[in-house]
Amino acid sequence: MISLRQHIIELLIQKGILTSAQVEEILHLAAKEGGRLVSLLTGENFIKKEFLIEFINSNLNLPTIDTSQLKITPELLNLIPAGIARRYHILPLSQDGQNITLGLNNPLTIFDLDEIDNLKGYAVNPVIAPEAELTKLIDQYYPLFSLPGTKAQNMESIISGVAELPIQREEEIELSKLVHLTEEVPVIKATNFILDKAIELKASDILIEPLEHSTRIRFRIDGIFQQIESLPKSIHPFIISRIKVISNLDIAEHRLPQDGQFRMKSRDREVDFRVSAFPLITGEKIAIRILDKSLGLLDIDKLGLKEEASDKLKKAAILPYGMILVCGPTGSGKTSTLYSILKYIHSPEKNIVTVEDPVEYQLRGVNQVAVNTKLGLIFSRCLRSILRQDPDVIMIGEIRDFETVDIAIKAALTGHLVLSTLHTTTSAGSIIRLIDMGVEPFLINASLIAIVAQRLARRICLHCKEEIPGQPYFRGRGCDECFKSGYSGRLLISEILYMSSKIKEAVISERLDESKIKELSRAEGMKTLREEGEYLARAGITTLEEVLRVTPAD
Repeated sequence: MISLRQHIIELLIQKGILTSAQVEEILHLAAKEGGRLVSLLTGENFIKKEFLIEFINSNLNLPTIDTSQLKITPELLNLIPAGIARRYHILPLSQDGQNITLGLNNPLTIFDLDEIDNLKGYAVNPVIAPEAELTKLIDQYYPLFSLPGTKAQNMESIISGVAELPIQREEEIELSKLVHLTEEVPVIKATNFILDKAIELKASDILIEPLEHSTRIRFRIDGIFQQIESLPKSIHPFIISRIKVISNLDIAEHRLPQDGQFRMKSRDREVDFRVSAFPLITGEKIAIRILDKSLGLLDIDKLGLKEEASDKLKKAAILPYGMILVCGPTGSGKTSTLYSILKYIHSPEKNIVTVEDPVEYQLRGVNQVAVNTKLGLIFSRCLRSILRQDPDVIMIGEIRDFETVDIAIKAALTGHLVLSTLHTTTSAGSIIRLIDMGVEPFLINASLIAIVAQRLARRICLHCKEEIPGQPYFRGRGCDECFKSGYSGRLLISEILYMSSKIKEAVISERLDESKIKELSRAEGMKTLREEGEYLARAGITTLEEVLRVTPAD
């Protein structure tokens, strides 16, 4: 039985759009690099994505379906697990023996169907469903709250109590009454349910977003946002107001952004939440960062570094002065790495001071300062005052401008160990970034000890891990333990550049080049992010696809 993917590829060859040799090349790349076929087809100048969509539509004549009359049974839902439905944005609509009608909104999804084990042996009849309607159906039939592995609790029964509250619009509620309504039991239960579920699923962020006719709740799990639930729009004001009350925000203010925080006890531990309220045209959106210390990598030996790299980082950390930088994009675990270093070097004999925006974790015995831009308490101003506090170690949450980096380097040159972060892609790129910010090369050489570049990648789920046939890599098949995603937890991929004499010579050369610094570092034993990631993929800790997603190419 020929698959739809094979049929489309044969049509592309027949019509002269692709040659047989090109198809063989693409299939070879897909098998070798583990990439998705559609990405390879629409890359390397083979076919434009828009053309391929039009080609499929015109040759397969995919019908469009009215989703309002659908009756999807539990038996149908068992054919496609929730994780796969959400990942590929598909929904089983009907079954007749070995024939399955599958709803999708992107014709290019057809190229992914051959990779879905649950569909093997079936003849798939794809139909087009509007994206908004398909999303609504997936949310309706695959609510993450009811997935295996989560506690059995009926969200509908909780929010029904909120929906029964007499007033549904914030602007119709007097301030005193609004505060009173946020203390109603149904509102507290619904809010606590969302927060508790996020902790249970080990989410790092929560988004509560007002759409036109509903409220969308998304959790970031293992670095990827997943839609968790869709709630009635009438409930939105009460949930938002409850979170603003416990975060000490102004619940009467709906037009300006606000930031706050709160702490709650969950599963016998204290969890901190950082809250940001932001006005949209559809209402107020709430973003919550979950700071769960029990999940933090506050131990340098648990960062996942190889023994040799870990030993070098420890030696750099115990030096009396100099600067260590940690670089990477937002959400790559830079702060956790800095905290791990602080925990390793902390002792009663050292005066350690941090300047952060905001303070994510409170470290016992460490003097921590939170930046407050409204009051003019910015990084540079804090640093000037801190230097008069006789510190041994200074941690700066982020270097953003020349004034901050200038003070940091001067501190590193005058007997202080300085730790900080920089938003750059690679360790070698951090040196170029410092020079672009106006730092003289000789000051970089005199102050900088090492640069750690890092990314966070998802781990393969140990419960469904399997080898990929014909490849030296592994993948997660998808099971109830990982919500059918194939991943569970995250690990650190890092590269560490040490300022050796050869690299210092390159920094002060007139023709400074990032690739030259990288080449010298690799010659001295540094493994790049991509190389380190490939090693972890071959070791079966993560997938090659995940490595290619999070690391820059060499």
